[in-house]
Amino acid sequence: MSLVLATLPLSQANAEEIYTEDTDSSWGVISNDDGFTKTFTIFKNSINVGYSDLGTENTYSIEIQCQQKKLNVLVYSEPIGIYPTDDLNGIGYAQVKIDSGKISRHKYVSLKDSSGIGIWTPKVLTSAMLKGKRQVAFKIPSSVQADTVANFALSDLKSYVKKFKSLGCALN
Repeated sequence: MSLVLATLPLSQANAEEIYTEDTDSSWGVISNDDGFTKTFTIFKNSINVGYSDLGTENTYSIEIQCQQKKLNVLVYSEPIGIYPTDDLNGIGYAQVKIDSGKISRHKYVSLKDSSGIGIWTPKVLTSAMLKGKRQVAFKIPSSVQADTVANFALSDLKSYVKKFKSLGCALN
């Protein structure tokens, strides 16, 4: 009687992360692949700062992300959250203005920790942003402090259209 032992190759998930800071002329990039989920995010810090009712300086950031072919647009505030005004289901409306164009309303869902919002129809927003030249501005009503007004440079947003499309998250 003979005994045969076979060794199986070890299967290992390798986590990979790429991070590039944003600049005046470009969006920052965060790319994650942990072997299970790939996430590609571009982000931009705001042109302006805001102040909470307590006088604390707040900075804002916007993220456009693709995870498992799902597009998301998120707007955050640090160190104090936005505390957006919403209904019992966490739904509210932000005013958005691209360059000097007309003001539009975009439905959002509040993040559970009140740090920001997730745009309900991200592709509608990114399509509009791609038509802009200079900036996108958000006015997000707050239930506990002054309304958030955050301005973001559009910079090189158009250069990411092909990347997002290749990941299954078309921006337009």
